Amino acid sequence: MANLPAQHTIIVGTYTNSKKCTSGGIYIFDFDENTYKYNLKFHTENIINPSFISLSPDKKHLYSVNENGDKSTVTSFSIDEQSGILIEKDQRKTEGEDPCFLISDEKNIIVANYSGGSINVFKRLDDGKLSDVVQNIKFEGAGFDMKRQDKSHVHQVQFSPDHQYVLATDLGLDKIYLFKYNKNGNQILEKINEFDTKKGSGPRHIAFNKTGNIIYLVQELSGDLSVLGFKNGKIELLQEETLLSRKVRFNFRAADIHLSDDEKFLYVTNRDDADDITTFEILTDGKVKKIQQIKTTGRNPRNFAISPNNKLVLIANQDTNRINIFSRDPASGELSSTKKSIPVCSPVNVIFYEKGK
Repeated sequence: MANLPAQHTIIVGTYTNSKKCTSGGIYIFDFDENTYKYNLKFHTENIINPSFISLSPDKKHLYSVNENGDKSTVTSFSIDEQSGILIEKDQRKTEGEDPCFLISDEKNIIVANYSGGSINVFKRLDDGKLSDVVQNIKFEGAGFDMKRQDKSHVHQVQFSPDHQYVLATDLGLDKIYLFKYNKNGNQILEKINEFDTKKGSGPRHIAFNKTGNIIYLVQELSGDLSVLGFKNGKIELLQEETLLSRKVRFNFRAADIHLSDDEKFLYVTNRDDADDITTFEILTDGKVKKIQQIKTTGRNPRNFAISPNNKLVLIANQDTNRINIFSRDPASGELSSTKKSIPVCSPVNVIFYEKGK
């Protein structure tokens, strides 16, 4: 793989309701992958809790959730190609409380509402603006752990690599829902199947391999990593491993999951008393082997991003108000702390933005 330029842009989604610091919402930094130097280029103002952000496939628009109870919305921005700043285009109310994840293609924006236990679909208009909700899918029931699973909590939506399906994880009901994706249809999401995880496991985030036949699932409440086979809209369990490093009881909440670009390694963050990131080697059959577990040197690690050169991992530590920078050995997959960080109030989501790529 050819070396890419070291100069990058990173975009950070935050919580704006922190009592310990002040956040304007979404932050954009110039960042040098070689020196770890950063420069704040832009931040929004008065954007409420943009805790998850997502680029459109053409990289010309950015979408953010706005977690705000029954006043929750989704905001669309255009990205000015010259200055790189965000220009707010539109804001639409969700039909469900506390959206926490969203995906988009050239036609639709699909949103997971955590507290609402629902999925919303918005049409993406040519100018980057959004329609009102055109499809609202709500789930009913309760799970095993009544403290955390009192009702449905949809945590993520993801396209399958072939774009034929959308999968949604329900932390509250211990399920993964399978939808046929009809991009231009009246019924954009058509539920065709569901997969039950272990009771009380709390499925949170998934990552597909590029061929789309393997799904890696992190489960927030049980601290498990599940390897799942995927074929013709059906899921089967292949392997289950734990993120937990010791058998004594301690508090944890597993968080985010990403594959390296070469699909040789998988990384998973875990919060609370754990506050660590675990590295798994991907074996030839797609199953995993745990090879490293290290502290994120910050509190409450949420989402993280692997740099375009595959040399760094940037971890958003929400409670210590920093994005900590780890170096990554592409050959071994192992991480090590650079002891460098980027200060941001209550960071949750960090992505690399490469213009037009």
